[in-house]
Amino acid sequence: MIRQTSDPTATNEQERGVALVMALIFSILLYILVAELVVSSRMVRATGENDALLARMRTQMQYQLAEAEEKLLADLIGQVAAGETGAPGFGEVPGAAPGEGSPMGEGEGEEAEEDPTSKCDSSRDSWYEPVGHPDNDLTTYVWLEDENRKFNLLAVWSPDEEFATLSRERLARLIDVLREDTEYDVGSSDAAVIVSEIVDWGTRPSTDQMPVPELKTLDENNRDFHVMLHLDELMLLPTVSQDLFFDKVIDKRHYPGLESVLTIWTSLRPDPGDPEKLARQRAARGEPAPAESSEQPEPPPGAGGEEAIQQPEGLGIKINVNTASHAVLRALFDPNRVSDRVIDAIVRYRNELDEEATEDERSETETETAEFGDMMLGNQPLYKFFETVEDLESVEEFAQIPDDEVKNEIMMALTTKSDVFSIHMASLFKRNESEQHRVYLVRRARSIVMRMDEGDEGKVVPLIPFEERIGLRVKPVDLQEELLLDFTVQYMEMDQFSQQERAWNPFLIDFYMPPEVRQEFVGDH
Repeated sequence: MIRQTSDPTATNEQERGVALVMALIFSILLYILVAELVVSSRMVRATGENDALLARMRTQMQYQLAEAEEKLLADLIGQVAAGETGAPGFGEVPGAAPGEGSPMGEGEGEEAEEDPTSKCDSSRDSWYEPVGHPDNDLTTYVWLEDENRKFNLLAVWSPDEEFATLSRERLARLIDVLREDTEYDVGSSDAAVIVSEIVDWGTRPSTDQMPVPELKTLDENNRDFHVMLHLDELMLLPTVSQDLFFDKVIDKRHYPGLESVLTIWTSLRPDPGDPEKLARQRAARGEPAPAESSEQPEPPPGAGGEEAIQQPEGLGIKINVNTASHAVLRALFDPNRVSDRVIDAIVRYRNELDEEATEDERSETETETAEFGDMMLGNQPLYKFFETVEDLESVEEFAQIPDDEVKNEIMMALTTKSDVFSIHMASLFKRNESEQHRVYLVRRARSIVMRMDEGDEGKVVPLIPFEERIGLRVKPVDLQEELLLDFTVQYMEMDQFSQQERAWNPFLIDFYMPPEVRQEFVGDH
């Protein structure tokens, strides 16, 4: 009898099928594990590289911050030297005749007098233009903006009722004309609402939820007044959005924000007003005189007499006519007393090319190029400026004003010096430099400092230390209608390297131009 057994070949085929499935599952799991390991490793590496890059950016900006402060001190030393040779302002010896009390020799004094740019702050100063500082694959751009070009917000809370009312009218005009004739224009009624909210914000009653901070500027006679600690507090108001607070660049046009025209740093406390005038105002209202404070505000450097009472901190509420925007200058004066024609002429005068100074600068640049290399970095045009407010007479439209009282009103509100500066920094890393598809990483920071004259050296005091910023800030453009023409002239005189540096400067409007416009001047290199 023959016993029939199972076919071993069939059993092996079934086992091979199971083994194949197991191998496939194991391969899939292995692929998933390896892929996850690779992705996580790449993520960790990219995160580490990004952290290292951000740390390098921060380090570079802090380094450039120290360099910018040194540049401000160097400019101040030049002003001190100019003052010691007879120019009014920094370094002037009280009671001495013009030119007396100078430690320099006669020859040095004459040389200092030949440079009028050292006696004021204007577009001729070395700190005025945004400058890039390359370091391998990073470029850190620095722009020093004088706060004295802006309207001081603390003026609206002055105890002098007449001056406070005037300041509120000026602020309303400023907001109204800031983006005039654009789709982002703020109407006069909306501007008045914003001003009302700002005034109420500073005079809101104290509560347990929002106690009054103990500050040196605290007025014991008016504890309901809350001085702003930072201009960003404006964005807490319902009517002030980020679009209104920060700058905007759209379709080749710069729309300045409130941050570019307002400040609280040029005077560190509300203007105290003239004591005699305040006493008359209180007497008219039948109010008793307040208790005298034992602490008296210190006068600003170089100030004395009545000016020390009106401006206890720095240059105070006066506006630098060499750097103020058209909107700020327009807002200072009633259009019925000072016409647009005068304001436009003042702005246009300081944007006129000083041909003689520019030619001398070009000759010097050509000499240096011949000696040190053939790379042309571009000839920076030198524009006219006002050495003193009395130089406004050089503007024909101002000189033709028949009323001397109006002229004095204009000059009393203006100055040609600056002592508080915002040091803006932007560290930029380029991932793709193509003009059509630019990819980059930018990190922004800022510090606000006060430049003080303390003898021969001077001192830079930080008001706001190094802080990260996210909002857009662009160097203001005075004559936007002539912007493209200026681009053509400037870019034609630059080499390719300088064109690229200007096109990549995040503090210039060039950086935000549409690719087709930017490529017209720079090209896709």
